[in-house]
This record gives sequence, C-alpha cells and structure tokens, in this order.
Amino acid sequence: MSKKRIIAIVIDLLLIALTLFFIFGNSAKNTEKSGADSEAVTSFIEQIPPIKEAIENNKLQPGSLEGPIRSLAHFFEFSILGAELMLLIILLTSSANIKYYFFVVLLCFILGLSDEIIQSFTDRSTEVVDVIKDIAGGAFGAFAVSLIHFLVRHKKKKG
Repeated sequence: MSKKRIIAIVIDLLLIALTLFFIFGNSAKNTEKSGADSEAVTSFIEQIPPIKEAIENNKLQPGSLEGPIRSLAHFFEFSILGAELMLLIILLTSSANIKYYFFVVLLCFILGLSDEIIQSFTDRSTEVVDVIKDIAGGAFGAFAVSLIHFLVRHKKKKG
C-alpha cells in the first residue's frame, strides 16, 4: 500500500471520527440546548434573501422551517458519514462493490439507531423516522462516492 493511500486512510478515519463526534455530540444535548441550536440555525437560514423576502411577504412564517431543517440535518450528517465510510472501503479494497454499499447502509442504520438511543437518555424523543432519514442520507452519500469512483475508473479505462 502506498504512502499516499495510507495518509488518505488516516485522514478519512479522522473525518469519520469527527463526524461521529458531531452527530453523537448533538444527540447528547438536552431538549433545551438542542432546541436553541435549531433556532439559531433556523434564524441564520431565515436571513438568506429569498427566504427573508418570503417571510416579509407572509409566504412563510418565522420558525416554520425549523422542522424541515432538522430533517435535512439528519439526512445531511449521515450523507457525509456514508460518503466517508464508502471512501474508506474504496481506499482499503479499491472496490465499490454492491456488498460494500449495503454494508455502509447497514452501518448507517446501526449508527442512526445508536444516535436515537443516545437521545433517549437526554430527555429528548426518539423517532423511527429519524433513523429512516439517517439511513437514506447514508445510502445517498455512499452512492455518490460509489458513482464518482465508477466514473473515474471508467474514464481511466477509456483514456
């Protein structure tokens, strides 16, 4: 294994650890802190000109985007995690085989379930739909990296 590949693996492992720290760290927050964080993100997004204009024209209610933003957060966090996990597998095996893809999706299910279990210890509600969003995000991220890997390999074979 080349030195470059080893460095890439180490960097990817660090990114995976940071992503998991971020995900589980957010789950460990109590309802009050989690709600305050969501409000802050929502307030920031509501300052984006088209959204701000929609609020000013009463097409959107202030705070109405908080639920969709929280849902997208689950999907987005696990998209990143799924991409990082798939990249790790590709770096280790030089393959984006379908069995590895399903392994990443299964791992995202387990980690999403763990995420919800952590929330149950912090007086926050646990939701099956959040685990589904996590799985969908992980599957999307893993698919995106697999597709990029396939396209790069296909282009190299042609060129």
